[in-house]
Amino acid sequence: MSTSPPSPFNRFRSRLIGKADDVRERPVVYVAFGDSVTQGCMEYATLDLDAVYHAQVKRLIEQRYPRSVISVINAGVSGDTAHQSRARWERDLFGFMPDLVTIGFGVNDAHDGPSGLAAYTEALRELITSIRSRTEADILLITPTGMITSDNPFIHACDRPAVPSFLHTAEHGYLALYREAMLTLAAAENVPVLDAYQLWFEQARDGQDLHARLANGINHPDRQFHTQLAIAMAEKLLKEEAAPKVIHNWNRGEID
Repeated sequence: MSTSPPSPFNRFRSRLIGKADDVRERPVVYVAFGDSVTQGCMEYATLDLDAVYHAQVKRLIEQRYPRSVISVINAGVSGDTAHQSRARWERDLFGFMPDLVTIGFGVNDAHDGPSGLAAYTEALRELITSIRSRTEADILLITPTGMITSDNPFIHACDRPAVPSFLHTAEHGYLALYREAMLTLAAAENVPVLDAYQLWFEQARDGQDLHARLANGINHPDRQFHTQLAIAMAEKLLKEEAAPKVIHNWNRGEID
């Protein structure tokens, strides 16, 4: 008789159940580690800490485990790259003894083009190795989302100096290279991955103007996409659960 492979998030769920069963256990800790998308950056100079994907994931998990306690650490830093983030691994990640870590980098890294791929991959590999050796956390990689491909009316005047660099990166397909590098690393290291890049471009097949889905017109997905990302992530984290009973209105893209 064939059996399904064990979920890579069994330990995370066991912690949620354990905390629900015993209030004396320490809170479940999820560290969302990444760049401006993880930080919650939306329109120019705007943070939306309620709409960012990991805040929505927290609410979805709480619907399934209402008696558990989960703390989410927003460890997103605008403009950060996988390589540069080394300077804050200890402070923003390991110090919290996480049970779950999501890692989302690539939008800023991609500006370095092909020459930066080795540093990007090595930083991610080292981070994965360090998390595994220093914590018991489950890990989920998140590929970069989309970015500007042409000038558009959704860009704030103060953001316009950054446009040429993003257009150069888009025109040369560098973001796709970094997405592929993460997918390759995920397979080699046996780490689950949420392909936000694919999720982003699936919208184009529906005839949507992707620039209108960028909150700042450049590289920050809008709130609706954060909801889509949160639903996809929760489905991965809770996939062995009875999904229709876990979270209402998923198919409509709504979060109660």
